[in-house]
Amino acid sequence: MGCFHDKNEFSMIKMNLVNKPEYVFVVLALIFGLIFVFANPPFQVPDEGSHFYKAFEISQGHLIPKSNVIHIPTSILIIYKFQSDEIVNNFSKISFYLSQPLNLNETSTINIANIAIYPPLPYLATGIVIFLGGLFNSSPLFLMYLCRLINLLIYVIIVYFGIKIIPIHKNVLLLMALMPMTLYESSSLSADSLNFAVSFLTISFFLYLALVKDKIYNKDILISMILVFVLAFSKQAYALLGLLFFIIPKEKFENNIKRIFSFLIIFLPSIISLITWNLLFKSMYRSFAINVSSDHNIQFILSNPLNFPTILINTLIYNFQFYITTFVGGFRDFVSILPLDLTFLYCVILVMVSLLSTSKYKLSFRQKLVPLFIFLVVSFLTFLFEFITYTPIGFNIIQGVQGRYFIPVAPLFLLVFYNNKLSNYLSTKIKFKNEMNILLYIFIIFFLTISSYIIYYAIN
Repeated sequence: MGCFHDKNEFSMIKMNLVNKPEYVFVVLALIFGLIFVFANPPFQVPDEGSHFYKAFEISQGHLIPKSNVIHIPTSILIIYKFQSDEIVNNFSKISFYLSQPLNLNETSTINIANIAIYPPLPYLATGIVIFLGGLFNSSPLFLMYLCRLINLLIYVIIVYFGIKIIPIHKNVLLLMALMPMTLYESSSLSADSLNFAVSFLTISFFLYLALVKDKIYNKDILISMILVFVLAFSKQAYALLGLLFFIIPKEKFENNIKRIFSFLIIFLPSIISLITWNLLFKSMYRSFAINVSSDHNIQFILSNPLNFPTILINTLIYNFQFYITTFVGGFRDFVSILPLDLTFLYCVILVMVSLLSTSKYKLSFRQKLVPLFIFLVVSFLTFLFEFITYTPIGFNIIQGVQGRYFIPVAPLFLLVFYNNKLSNYLSTKIKFKNEMNILLYIFIIFFLTISSYIIYYAIN
C-alpha cells in the first residue's frame, strides 16, 4: 500500500509539472539559456557590441546622451576586434582575454550615433554589472558574459510571471518564449531581452484583466502604466501594446469616466516622456547605412503615398523566407540558421497549438480584432521606420527589417486562432492532454538542442 501511495504521489507531482508550463519554462530557459550564454562566442548577436558600449556608458553614470562620440576603454575594443578578426571559438585566446582587466585609463573614441539616443532603461542592469565589475578589475570579456547572464535571469523571471497569469494560450506563450531566436536574443547583451520579456508580460496582464478579473482596481491601472512605460523606453513602437486596454470589457470599470481616465493614466506618462525625449535628442541620431537620406525617403512617401504600399508588398514577397528564418532561429549575425523546413515547422506548430489550446475563457470578436489591429500597426510602423532610416535612395525593397522584430507582437496575431468552441469540445474529447503537453515539451527541447549545436559548431 505504501508503494502504491508513492506511485500516486509521483503521478501527482508529474501531473502538476506537466500542467504548469511556467515551471517548464524556467527549467528549459535556464538550461538552454546558459548554453546560449557561454557557447555563443563574443558579440555574435546582432548589434551586441553596440549594446555593450551603451551599457558601459550607463555604468559611468551617463544616463542622458550628450554626444554621438563616446570614450570606450581600449580593452573593450580589443575584445570586439578579437571576435571580428580571429576564429571566435579559439578558446586559448578567450582564456587570455579573460585574464586582461578592464583598464579605464586607456580609452578610444567611438561613434555610436545609431544607438546614442536610446533610453537607458534596457541597460540599467548590465550597466550596474559593468560598474561593479570595474571596481574589481574584472576583464571586459568576463563582464560581457556576466551581462548576458544577468539579462537571461531577468528575462526568465519576467516571463515566468507572464506565463503564470495568462488565462489562455499558456503553451503558445511557452513556445514563443522558448523559440530559439527569442531565447538567443534574451541570452545576450541585446535590449531585445527586456523588450521581449515585458511585451509578453504586458499581453498576459491585459488578457488577465479582460478575462479573469471581475473589476479593475487602481493597482491594475498602475501596473499597466508601468508596463507600457517600460515598453516605450525599451523600443518605442511596442508601447502600442497598451492599446490592449480596449479588450477589457467596459463593465469592469465603475463608469465611462473612470474608464477614460484609466486609459489616460496608462498612456499619457509614456507619450509625454517619449515626445520630450525625442525632441531633445532626435538630432543626434544618424544611420550608419550607406546612401540613406531620411528626408528624401519621407518626401518620397509624401509625394505619392501609393508607392510605399507597393514597396512593402514587394519586400514581404522577396524577403519572406528571411523573415521566417530570423523569426524562429537565425544565429551568429544570421550566418548560421536553422534549416528552412524546421523554421516552417515551428510556425505551423505555433498555429496548431493556438487552435487546439483549451480554456474555459471566451474571446469575443472585438477581443481578437484589437490584438490583430495592434499587430498590424506595429508591423507597419516597423517597415516604415526601416524604410525611412535604413533603406538607400532608389531601393524598392525595404532594408534592415528582421524577423525578430515581430516576436514581441506575434502572440497577438496568434490570438486570432483561439477558438473557444473548439477548445471546449477538445477539453471533453482529449484524454491524453498530459501526454500531448509532454510531446510539446519534447518538441521544444529538440529545437533548442539543434540550435545549441548550430551555435557551437557552426565555425568549428
